[in-house]
Amino acid sequence: MNRILFTADTHFGHANILKHMPDRPYAADGMIKEHDEWLLDLWRSSVDKRDDVYILGDLTFLKAEDARHLLEKLPGRKHLVTGNHDGSIRAYHNYFTSVHQILDIAVKQTRCPFLDQTLRLTMCHYPMVTWNHKPYGSIMLHGHCHGKLDEHNKLSPDLRFDIGIDGTLSRKTGAENGTDFALVDIEHLYRAVIEKVGSVDFATYANASYKSEER
Repeated sequence: MNRILFTADTHFGHANILKHMPDRPYAADGMIKEHDEWLLDLWRSSVDKRDDVYILGDLTFLKAEDARHLLEKLPGRKHLVTGNHDGSIRAYHNYFTSVHQILDIAVKQTRCPFLDQTLRLTMCHYPMVTWNHKPYGSIMLHGHCHGKLDEHNKLSPDLRFDIGIDGTLSRKTGAENGTDFALVDIEHLYRAVIEKVGSVDFATYANASYKSEER
């Protein structure tokens, strides 16, 4: 069965990202070409053509034809949730299964047998304070912050996670596969949510945690 994966903030072709994210391969020497080849290999080794990949913004800084050539090389059914640096690929909607600014989906056990309850997700490039069905256990996924909001997300009762390539969730996923970076698969995400909510279901957790929020 095809898998579900998430990523954000890959920034193909963006030399300055190597200055801001010094932990990435080739960042120390500013080698953006080698960095992009590493990212492409990481994607290709992780994603099958039948997999659904939700890209929560800032895929690439490459322009025009270079951006198109990149999209042709990335396997998977790609769903784009646009970020603030996706101008060059907005013209290539035909390379994506869907394009959104904010996206809500519900993943059921029939799709992912390891689930013991429906996983409702709201996806946006930017982290949100409130979102659709939040008081009923929906989980908010975002990018944009490059892991800098991870500690806040951890301490907050909110079910909000940064799934960007530089975030803790991505790095933990990668560690299991012998590398420091990876796309986040839905089973790993589910385990992270379960770790936060404990033994109760998501709706019960949300009801107890968000009593003051408008429904």
